Amino acid sequence: MDETDDSTPMTNVDAELKELLGLFDVPAFARRGQDLEYALARLHDRCRRERLGMLEMVRLRLRQWSGAAAGPDDWRTTFAASIDRLWPLCDAEPPAWADRPAPARRRRAIARDLIASVERFNRRWARFLDGLNLEPANRRIDQYNRYYILEKECCLGSARLAARHFVARERLTREGLLDQYPTLPVPELAG
Repeated sequence: MDETDDSTPMTNVDAELKELLGLFDVPAFARRGQDLEYALARLHDRCRRERLGMLEMVRLRLRQWSGAAAGPDDWRTTFAASIDRLWPLCDAEPPAWADRPAPARRRRAIARDLIASVERFNRRWARFLDGLNLEPANRRIDQYNRYYILEKECCLGSARLAARHFVARERLTREGLLDQYPTLPVPELAG
């Protein structure tokens, strides 16, 4: 009968195993860069997801408009200017124009609903951006800008090589996010 005591710690093996696992871990500068990229990707995914959700009614109104208008130039009787820019800004499907235009009264009603939806989206989007806490991401950006080269230099042993290809990241701002994810131009009804 084999009497081995399984309760004795194998400290020597544990230390060797930890050292071996450490050899395959990425350097601190690479982890810092990965963490920053992951945090920024999560923030941008959240912005895209929220924006697309908020744009659903605007896209519905654009589909209604294309179903009531005979073509891209049919806006002249209803709107003061072209609304062509709305489709790409909303990530909407290309318009499927109607064979015959709807009566002017119906097109005007759809136009009013579209304008109301765009204004509602702009208000909601501005409120979302105002409520977004950018400080955790900005702290990571600051730490990345401050420590990345230092950690890379410690790993590579050369300040010149560490600084090569490094580009400091800009802090996130509401205005910067608004440039990437803009509000929509509000159409005006024709006089």
